[in-house]
Amino acid sequence: MERPRRNAGWFAATALLVSGALAQGPLAAKINVTPVAVYTGTSPLPKPQKILVYDYAVNPDGVQVDKLQALRPRHLITGDESPDKIAAGAGKKYYLELIKELKKTGIPVEQVTTGTAPPDNAMLVQGSFTSLKQGTKAERDTIGMDTGSADFETKVDVHLKTPAATILLSQFQTDTKPGEDAGSALPVAAGLNPAAAVTKSTITDGKKTLNAYASKTADATAKEILKSMAAQGWIMTNDKGEVAE
Repeated sequence: MERPRRNAGWFAATALLVSGALAQGPLAAKINVTPVAVYTGTSPLPKPQKILVYDYAVNPDGVQVDKLQALRPRHLITGDESPDKIAAGAGKKYYLELIKELKKTGIPVEQVTTGTAPPDNAMLVQGSFTSLKQGTKAERDTIGMDTGSADFETKVDVHLKTPAATILLSQFQTDTKPGEDAGSALPVAAGLNPAAAVTKSTITDGKKTLNAYASKTADATAKEILKSMAAQGWIMTNDKGEVAE
């Protein structure tokens, strides 16, 4: 008896679904960068000799702790689920990634505390974390589809300190929200088990944590800063907004 042949269109649809889900990735998120102000002077500014990343201010009303996680015994013992610890952990993740990306310019980068007096010919990166929300892990793991996702928002000011003045180079805001789920957004091809899509969606949602968003926000912040630096001719960037080799 002749075995039925699979329709070529079925294979194509299935391959498209799988590749689309993989392309979306487990840390899928949408980062909105909103420019507020930018240097518009006609004279090019001198290239900075150092980049100082200042500790950001934290809006205490914008810090949200996952209360269900905070009540777990190990967190009660360590106290690592308090608003201060949550803000410090997300901040550390953010600074590490931001500094790593800015170092690619070849200019020395240093993290400093608020109030540190900057030297002349330094670029200053200052700002605030306006929203640091953990979301709810239980909802991400069991419901998915962006339920219980974290929220990470910042305001960033970039200045150039010269002997004559401190000049605003760039000012912008970022807002990191969950992106569209690969599993829930893609239609299910005929014959494809719908559970596969649900599982992929759950995995994706489970990774939408505050620390994951901190890293992605730092990357977007670095690219926005690099854009301003490239506009002054200090560096060269490629079509992805990264420092050109």
